Amino acid sequence: MKSTRTRVAALEAQVAELMGSVEENRRLNERLSDVLDVVTELLVPAVDRDDERLKAALTTLVESKQRA
Repeated sequence: MKSTRTRVAALEAQVAELMGSVEENRRLNERLSDVLDVVTELLVPAVDRDDERLKAALTTLVESKQRA
């Protein structure tokens, strides 16, 4: 039977791994959100297109890529 100390150490390791996974998931969700924003901007009809908004969306995408 494992000692309490060993079980606690194993649980702490599992929690640390899960926290890392959650943070990675958070970063991926932010990146996906940025990509969706850019895609949405690109799908706006040319008549309604706001080039400044498009440039801002692309800039956000590039910045999020650098953070990832």
